[in-house]
Amino acid sequence: MKPGFFTFARTGNGYPKRFRHAGSAALGRSLAKRGAPRQSGSGAPKIWALLCLSCLFASSLSAQYEPAPFQQTKTIPPLELQLPDNSLLTKEKLKKDAPLIIMFFSPGCDHCQHQTEAMIKRIKDLSKYQIVMATYQPMEELVEFNKKYGLQKYANITTGRDVKYILPPFFRIQNFPYLAFYDKNGSLKGSFEGNLSVDEILKRFK
Repeated sequence: MKPGFFTFARTGNGYPKRFRHAGSAALGRSLAKRGAPRQSGSGAPKIWALLCLSCLFASSLSAQYEPAPFQQTKTIPPLELQLPDNSLLTKEKLKKDAPLIIMFFSPGCDHCQHQTEAMIKRIKDLSKYQIVMATYQPMEELVEFNKKYGLQKYANITTGRDVKYILPPFFRIQNFPYLAFYDKNGSLKGSFEGNLSVDEILKRFK
């Protein structure tokens, strides 16, 4: 078969039911001489539409099986969090040589509230870890959350709003809370969706 031809199922007389030809009408003229009906021009857009849909479907399947960005880079994500005082926390501003816990949450999420309470109760055990709590919810909700749990008094906890929605696609987050763990060199140690006890969190760094 010549390059540029794409054929589908054949009819009983051996002629293709549909065809697409790139750059020439020779095949159409040849079939017409042999008594085969020519394909009307209106069929071409339909074929192209089917091909486009097939490509989109294939791309979607490929994306589902492709590892998430955090699994590919295994390094700290490009953070850009708006803090309650309107300053920005970026990856470059994180503490150096300190292990990192990133928690993506929603202030109104019961599981997130329980996770926060559990970490606060054992804050001494987590004192050497930098804890960054990020949300996409409005700043007003974050501020109220901070007040409720007195998070501003803990030097190793920083809360901020992921204004550019960087973290959910980076980690492919589906459930709250979402926890990611990085060692003092910024290398990924693991991640978890849902609640974890402080003991389990500490095990992630061993």
